[in-house]
Amino acid sequence: MPAGLAQLPLPMLEIDDELVARTIEWCSEAHRPVSADEVRSALSLLSWDELLAVRAVLADPPPTHPLGPLALVDLARGTAPELAADRERRRCETDLLPLSSTDPERLPLVAGARSEGENSRRHRPRLGTEPPSPAHEKGKRAASGPVIRRARDRVKPRPRQPERVLPLVDDLLASEGRTVLERLIRQHGARRARIAEALAKGWRRVDGAAPGEEELSRLLDLHGLARGFESRERDELLHVLRAAAGLRTRAADAVGVTPAVFDTALERLGASGEADSIRAAHRDELRRRATLSERVRMLLGEAERLADLDLLAEMEADVRARLPQLVRALRPSRAVPLAMALARSLAVESSDVDALVLRLGLDLGERRAPQRAPSPSRDRPPRPARVEGGTPRGRDGRPERAHGQDRPGRGETPATRDRPRPQRGDRTPPPSFRRAGEGGTARKRPTGRGQSKGTQDASRPGGPKPGGHPRPGGRAGRG
Repeated sequence: MPAGLAQLPLPMLEIDDELVARTIEWCSEAHRPVSADEVRSALSLLSWDELLAVRAVLADPPPTHPLGPLALVDLARGTAPELAADRERRRCETDLLPLSSTDPERLPLVAGARSEGENSRRHRPRLGTEPPSPAHEKGKRAASGPVIRRARDRVKPRPRQPERVLPLVDDLLASEGRTVLERLIRQHGARRARIAEALAKGWRRVDGAAPGEEELSRLLDLHGLARGFESRERDELLHVLRAAAGLRTRAADAVGVTPAVFDTALERLGASGEADSIRAAHRDELRRRATLSERVRMLLGEAERLADLDLLAEMEADVRARLPQLVRALRPSRAVPLAMALARSLAVESSDVDALVLRLGLDLGERRAPQRAPSPSRDRPPRPARVEGGTPRGRDGRPERAHGQDRPGRGETPATRDRPRPQRGDRTPPPSFRRAGEGGTARKRPTGRGQSKGTQDASRPGGPKPGGHPRPGGRAGRG
């Protein structure tokens, strides 16, 4: 190159507005707000290569803070972020120019940019110390290597949302407030608690507190909706009570209030009488379950319902009075334990019987095991020993009879049977009945009724039977 051309000054680089705007935004993120003139004066010191390095640094978020335009130039020339931030802090007190590319004070991002002589000078060990190990040198070089940051990895800070200021509830006093109230009634029904909760989420009072049912009543009166709202509210409360089977607790939960507030609302709307009628009907329905097993099951499974309807004490007293009678009736039976027999009789589980006994404070007595019936073979006395040469005897002590010997008759002992009997000729034979025509004299067989006069017994009087007429269909006497 000719010597005259080398002495000419280089033309000033053109810095576009987009680069200036990006630099201002980058410095603002690094807690260092700057103007466009400061950015142009700082970037005008760079060459083409350094300007490309600045664009690469601007593609990533600031690594630390504070960082201004001159600190950006330091980073583009390879200065460590911590050193650039420290120099930026000192610039607030004194004027510090950016470090040049040959300044030994900066910490370059590329370790290989130094010459071998510079590396030998900077890492020359002192006298009396050991030289650094190759692994230490390798880790140090890796730590000072280039850091590549991409624009897609940038995390944009979330913008702060301004606090929402709720409008005043007095704004609903205008004609537009009627439309808002009608929309809330269609959405939540005629339920004051839920509509008041919706008002508290969208509006506020003058003192900053949330509006309540007082503001709701005032708005309803102002817009002429109070009468229709109360009529609808009354019908809804009674409907909810019917659907809850007369239970105040369940009905209050459905409406979103406490039972005390529910009773107050019924009284305010003049519906207490109808509510009592609904509850009385459900009480009568439960009282009609009069069997002992049904009432025991109600005590075990529906205690909360009975308590809400004020029937718990009545049912407990009835079961406590009737259960001992059933226990006395089941006690003579020893086939199963008393608790099991009671559970079968009431059609409940054994655990339910134990809970019922503990609740009512009953005493089932000692649970004894069932007694077994006495066995004749077990309670019979032992068989006597047999005497040598004597008559064989059975288990009852009687002599055994020989095979084929006749069994003694009823009421007859062996001694009576073996007695000598008289000969048949000594006894008078019993009269025999023979038919007519056979040999010998035959005794006439009495014929009873219907005998003729000739054959009738002489000891009996003849004629018809006194005090009556002959039996119809009978045979007439022979003449």
